[in-house]
Amino acid sequence: MGRLKAQSQNGSAQASERLLSRSATIASITNNTATWAIAITTIVMVLSELGVDTGALIAVTTILGAALGFGGQTLVKDVISGIFIVFEDQFGVGDQVNLDGVTGKIEAVGLRVTQVRDAEGTLWYLRNGEILKVGNASQRGK
Repeated sequence: MGRLKAQSQNGSAQASERLLSRSATIASITNNTATWAIAITTIVMVLSELGVDTGALIAVTTILGAALGFGGQTLVKDVISGIFIVFEDQFGVGDQVNLDGVTGKIEAVGLRVTQVRDAEGTLWYLRNGEILKVGNASQRGK
């Protein structure tokens, strides 16, 4: 009975740790997205106050966005992969991982890029769409 209780407490400690890690990851992505949304909205509002026709500006940026979308398929692949990494909880901030041969601790997870610091102190930037294999030592024993 005592062993079962110890395993249960250890399991809930691991679950709590995963929850904290996942929360930090989602907070990082939310912060990045909010920063860009506020910056773009601010620029459009300032230009509007200066008398610039923002309707035309939005139309031009929509067309440019479509052109970049066709040319930026790799970017789209990275972002979609980043979304799945976060929602499938493959890894999160603070996890000890091996991502396609890069072994270290996750420092940041973005929608496009994941940052891993190895044992020698090198910070690796891995595009999420290029990560094919994930080994997560922090999720052992689930």
